[in-house]
Amino acid sequence: MVDLDYIDPDVGYLLGMLVARGEMVTTGADYRVIVRFRKALLGAQGLEPVSETEAEHGIQLSLHKVAERLRELTGADDRIVDSARHIDLVLTLTRRTIAFRDLEMLFGEAREFRSFQIPDVITHADTPLEIKREFIRGFADVAGNIRPANRDQIGRHRVRLDVLNAKGTWKTPVKICQLLQTDLGVDVPVITWGHPNMGRNWREHQINIYADDFLAVGFHFENKQKALKELAEFNETSGLHKQSGCPGARKVGLRKKKDKREKDSERLPDPILGKHFNAYWQICRALGCPKRPKSRQQAALIPEENEGGDE
Repeated sequence: MVDLDYIDPDVGYLLGMLVARGEMVTTGADYRVIVRFRKALLGAQGLEPVSETEAEHGIQLSLHKVAERLRELTGADDRIVDSARHIDLVLTLTRRTIAFRDLEMLFGEAREFRSFQIPDVITHADTPLEIKREFIRGFADVAGNIRPANRDQIGRHRVRLDVLNAKGTWKTPVKICQLLQTDLGVDVPVITWGHPNMGRNWREHQINIYADDFLAVGFHFENKQKALKELAEFNETSGLHKQSGCPGARKVGLRKKKDKREKDSERLPDPILGKHFNAYWQICRALGCPKRPKSRQQAALIPEENEGGDE
């Protein structure tokens, strides 16, 4: 059994925000919890035009609602700090409260998003689904990218959850994918990895979900939720084919070229260091994804020797 005495949907939401882009800072007698929102990801675009004033009003209203929610949860003083490229939500405590200690316990030695791991309590089988859903919402409010430019090749609209590319974050997309597909029943067709073999250098990892499927999770930020509903409605009425969720392996297409950066120990964790990959799911598998195709016939299409490694 998992101890759920110190976690509820509000804590789940905060944890999701911190894993997306947060940090814990101790300076003297100040204990701060900071969530950083990139302005590029705070915005959202649906199908209906929205004025700049209306969009800004929606963002500010949502920020203040989130600040109030976290203030109630932690008892901290809060302030919103606006700068050119991002907005910081800063929670400040003047003593090491139970709330701050709980975060320290959940994250261990890690103090910022580049090294935060998703706490085990979030992925545990006994944890209520609403806590898991709030974790994903917290992550998506900070790092969810919702706009028509994210549509797939045939025109179906998608939400992208961006995981910033750091050595300590490579397992995060796999665990979020498991939460979505296994626990919440939300299909994830593909993860676009920021790996040299995938032709994206060291850009952010992108977890791709169709807008109509992501309605089962949604956003707390009103501007993002409005855009999501518009794009989901288009998908539902378009008649365009939807790719299914990842079954854990798919047929390997064109082989990727070798790249000397496959051995970059400054950027790559041990499970994938020095390995060559020809498909996104091979990276997922190397990082611990347990999902496997149900069909033996489909699995037979994938030679074992091509599942990453030196091949």
